[in-house]
Amino acid sequence: MAPSSNCYELLGVSPSANNAELRKAFRELSKRLHPDTTSLPSDEATRQFQNVCEAYDLLSDPVLRANYDLSIERNNNLISQNKEPYLTNIKPVQFSKSIGVRRPLSGGELFSLFLLITSIFLSLALGVFIALLRGGNLDFTPSWLM
Repeated sequence: MAPSSNCYELLGVSPSANNAELRKAFRELSKRLHPDTTSLPSDEATRQFQNVCEAYDLLSDPVLRANYDLSIERNNNLISQNKEPYLTNIKPVQFSKSIGVRRPLSGGELFSLFLLITSIFLSLALGVFIALLRGGNLDFTPSWLM
């Protein structure tokens, strides 16, 4: 999404719009701007459709929407105070870009994975060991398969 665009303006809804209004606006815009159904050039249609999808994804998630609203409010406060003119070009944070960010696993998470994998292999080995002790056949063919 273009950093200067407002998600609410892009979808054509007010900041107080509920989920039903957001969904309705998104459906109308997506029908109109979908690259397969619009008369716009393919690149332009794709770009606009992606912007609408990103705006809807952002505003339909309550946590991301609250953070987005906060960033807009902070920017408006900074601009209205106009104490520091170099801060007037601040754009709202693009939360949709940070959704796919991955972090490395912590030590505790790695240890949990190690324990999980170890327990799976130990369970498998125990099952094979018990089957061998009982004299069972490990190459068993089910009767329903014959």
